[in-house]
Amino acid sequence: MIGKPLAVQLGEFVAALRFDDLPAAVIDKAKALVNHGVTVGMACASTARAVAARSTVLQHEGLGIQRVGAGQGATLWVDGTRVTRVGAAFANGVSVAVNQQCDSYHMLTHPGVLIIPAGLATAEGENRTGQELLTALVAGYEVQCRCARDFIPSTPARGFRASPVYGILGCAATAAKLLGLDAARTVHAIALAASFAGSLIEGQRTGARDSDFAEAQAARNGMWAASLAQQGFTGALTALEGDGGFYNAFTGNNKGDLSYTFTGPPKASLDDIVADLGERWEVLDVKFKIYPTPGFNQPVVWLASEMVAQHHLAAEAIEHITLEMNYLETLYPSPKFPRPAAADGSAYGSTTYMLAYTVVAGDYPVLERYVERPLDAGTSAQGSLAAHVAAVQRRVEVIGEVGRECFAPRMTFTLRDGRRVIGEYHGRELMWNFAKDAHELRRFVPGLPITPAQYDRLVAAIANLETAASVDELVRLTLPG
Repeated sequence: MIGKPLAVQLGEFVAALRFDDLPAAVIDKAKALVNHGVTVGMACASTARAVAARSTVLQHEGLGIQRVGAGQGATLWVDGTRVTRVGAAFANGVSVAVNQQCDSYHMLTHPGVLIIPAGLATAEGENRTGQELLTALVAGYEVQCRCARDFIPSTPARGFRASPVYGILGCAATAAKLLGLDAARTVHAIALAASFAGSLIEGQRTGARDSDFAEAQAARNGMWAASLAQQGFTGALTALEGDGGFYNAFTGNNKGDLSYTFTGPPKASLDDIVADLGERWEVLDVKFKIYPTPGFNQPVVWLASEMVAQHHLAAEAIEHITLEMNYLETLYPSPKFPRPAAADGSAYGSTTYMLAYTVVAGDYPVLERYVERPLDAGTSAQGSLAAHVAAVQRRVEVIGEVGRECFAPRMTFTLRDGRRVIGEYHGRELMWNFAKDAHELRRFVPGLPITPAQYDRLVAAIANLETAASVDELVRLTLPG
């Protein structure tokens, strides 16, 4: 039974959190999250939607100068123009989101799309240290992930997109921490954010790409919530668990009764949201995505690539491939509102295509642009490669399993000579530390708008962020030249 309201407990935790409270593994993960978000944001800055987001912000919220540092506004990565802080978070967030290569928590939420751009924009404007930024980022990730953890699949069942709905809470917490709000005002930042939440899944169900902007818009609202709380505006203390509150609106009730779960019974405890605060760190369970495809395909590509290399699998020797995944990964965005299958029978994300391409080519290019139907669009495979991919794709069977963890595919290759080769993940394989993620991010270097030498300096600055007096050098290193 909840004692203090959830927003109060979360706000008090955020306000009290100090850098010295963070375990080494959590600090390392926070640096990895920054490195990942900034690298992906730079690599995708030239995409049409990222350009459109910057143009829109410059049209409405440009400040007409190019400089990095404390004061009004914040910097657009790569571009260098000074815009409002919420404008910088929006435009930079779209760059992180647009190619599906952001981070992921329990498949359907992507904290880094909101929290990293909002955190950097606020830290820059407020002249916060690297330690203060890392602490605020961890606080935001903890709020978002804890509030989302057990409830994520039930939110799309209500017609809402989970990532911006829960992300706004974490974003408000990070902004509040960097604004230096006390516990009482941090509580109201989270409460106001709960009232400002919302985002529909109809676009994902029908094929629109409004989701590219949804988290970024939620980031704006989360930052506004913190700024309004700073000015003394208040939200309902029971905004999360109240009878007319957040959980009732976005999951259907405030009792923890769930429509769907990844695994286990359809019941959650609201008390678990705040259990072991400062001891159990949900941020460590955030996964990284590097391929331009939805999150549930990421471990499929990784596992297929590893199995092809390990067992020297040739496409022409394969009779059949059976892929077992969590059932929710095959019914995206929700079993209640599934995306209609494509003409070839594949579901959203073209999982069969991604698997087939990886089997034929051995991997999938990280610098490819995300398209929902890559085979139809002709962006990834041409000529004989396309024919080979299509042939293997016809031999792939995808099975959705109740009870299987998400990001934990099981793959069985049946070969023409009668042999079977089996491999599987268990759901934690993509929860990388800084060193592992930094290594994989090197694959983005040819597509970055800065030189390899400058990128090396950027990664080093992030690796040593706890010693930085400000985030200015980090921001400057995103600017070409």
